[in-house]
Amino acid sequence: MEDNSGARTFNNHFARGKNFTREKEKPFHTRNYLEVLAHYDAELIQVDGPIMVVRCKTGTELPLEQKAKLLMVKLLLDEFGTVDGTNEAVQNYKASRS
Repeated sequence: MEDNSGARTFNNHFARGKNFTREKEKPFHTRNYLEVLAHYDAELIQVDGPIMVVRCKTGTELPLEQKAKLLMVKLLLDEFGTVDGTNEAVQNYKASRS
């Protein structure tokens, strides 16, 4: 009798592996928000208080509903960690779409 407690055989079945296609870019959970900020050429800034969404060139705040802005900022910060990280992600998103 053999002791079958050792290695197991595959019985001519291949183990399913990962998909071999190359992933082009990391899928963002906040892609739509990045798209909005890139479209309006906007960034997040924080000066002694709440975070604002402003246009890069003019510095004017985008007219967003408060609840929607809070949700957008929360999700962006959860995804990218900091205001600077979020702004860098927006710039990278704009550069990849150009």
